[in-house]
Amino acid sequence: MSKSQNMLTLSSWAEASEGERTVLILEKQLMRTIELHWHVEQARIRLNGELTAKTRSLFVGMASELHSFTEMIRKRLESLKTREPHIMNADASLHWRLFPADSADLREQLESLLCGFAHYGRQTSEANTSLQGLGDTESSQLLGAIFNAVERSLWFIEIYLEGLALKTDGSRLPDWSPTYVDLRK
Repeated sequence: MSKSQNMLTLSSWAEASEGERTVLILEKQLMRTIELHWHVEQARIRLNGELTAKTRSLFVGMASELHSFTEMIRKRLESLKTREPHIMNADASLHWRLFPADSADLREQLESLLCGFAHYGRQTSEANTSLQGLGDTESSQLLGAIFNAVERSLWFIEIYLEGLALKTDGSRLPDWSPTYVDLRK
């Protein structure tokens, strides 16, 4: 983001009401979720012929979970919005540039996703803290549940990377199991 765009964002942020700030935070989170989902799908498609059933299940499961997060955030935004959506800058995150875009190597794709999920987790935590400060308990609970699921995805990616490093038989890797995100806590 350019300095002038950043100043505009800071100026708009200072002038925004608490409700508008919540919407801006959730819109950014939605954009980040869509971006991470796209990268998971891209990796799955690139590696499709090279994946074991367990690894394919991991990619499909992570993509499915991210899709459900997208829908949950979208529904929350619909319940909060009273005006037109804000125009968001859709530049790709810089951390993705650290990894080869066209790699068909499972280890490289998992390392890329590990970085992507870690970055997304940090952004989710920061957004959650902001929402707590604004007093939006419902949105905060949503992002808290998403953060917990992201930590779980990170654990799976790390285990699969360790399995690759140790040349472990794929049958010994844990099976991906879908997580139910309960927001009624």
